[in-house]
This record gives sequence, structure tokens and C-alpha cells, in this order.
Amino acid sequence: MKISVRERKILIAGAVVLVVSGAVYFGDRLLPGRSAQAADLEARKRTLAQQRELIALEGNYRARLEADRQRLAADHARLFPGDNPTIAGAELQKLLGDLAAQNGVDVQRKEIQRETKLQDNLVKISVRIETSCGLDQLIQLLAAVENYEKFLTVDTLNITAFRIQKRFDIRPSLTIAAFILVPEAKPPEKVANN
Repeated sequence: MKISVRERKILIAGAVVLVVSGAVYFGDRLLPGRSAQAADLEARKRTLAQQRELIALEGNYRARLEADRQRLAADHARLFPGDNPTIAGAELQKLLGDLAAQNGVDVQRKEIQRETKLQDNLVKISVRIETSCGLDQLIQLLAAVENYEKFLTVDTLNITAFRIQKRFDIRPSLTIAAFILVPEAKPPEKVANN
């Protein structure tokens, strides 16, 4: 069977229409289409918007960082002086003796406790004192510890009360702590053997 020129043109035109419609219908699946590009573009726009917001907040973060640095410097100023825990413990012991004497508290025993490394180079030193005093003197001593210019804390407070003749006497035992900065320990240098 022989196909005429006219039928051949119709068949070619039909094949072209079929290929073009197939390419349009299935082409977006074979090639990265506009929907994938549009989704990628939207994701990039969102990322760019988030980055712009972060850049806009840079001033706020810098201000907060500076405020935190100032607060840290003020906190460092309230730390107990010294960088040796043993010497600072002796100084704290002497200071507590002076505060007790100023407030009419009789110190019967002072004992430096073991230092505790907290974080980084911050060390807590403690002194345990046993006293004999009245309740008013104890309150004055605690107020003096709280109001001292350096940061001091009362870790423990045990009060033993007993009756002497017609009055009650108390024997408080306090553990008071201070905080110091010690220099960071340098790792030992390795000596190369030749």
C-alpha cells in the first residue's frame, strides 16, 4: 500500500503534534521544570530573609555582649583577692575573725576547709568557724558577711542551743565561702630527645 503525498503530510503533521504534545505533557518530568526552580528560589529567598534578620540583629547582639562583659568584669571585681587557695584561705580566716570581733562574736575555733574547683579557673575556698554568742550578735555577723564588699556565702549554719542557769546560750557553727580566680595551669612542656 502506497501512501500519497497528501496522506504523508497529514501523518507527519499528526506525528509532530503528537511529539509536541507528549513533550509538553511529559517534558516537565524529564527536565528540571519551573516548579522545582520556583521551590528552590523560594527556599533561597527564605534563607536570605533569615540571614538579613540575623545581620539586622547584630547590633543587639553586640550590645548584649558588651553588657555581659561589663557584668563579668563587675563580678570579677567582687571575687576574693589572691590567686593561691592556701593564702586566700588564711586571708578569709583572718577576715572572719575580724568580722566576728567587730560584732561581739567569740570565735572558739577556725578551720580552713578544702578548696573546691568550680569551673574553668574559679575556686571556692571555705572556712568553718565555731562561735559562742547571742542571737543578736549572730544576726549582726551574718549581716556583715552578706554586706561585705567581696562576694561571701554562708554554706552551712548549725546552731546548738543549751541552757545556762536562767538563760539560753547558742553555739553556732558556720561555714563561710569565698571565690577566687586562679591562673590556668599550663600543660607541661615536652622536651624533645635528640
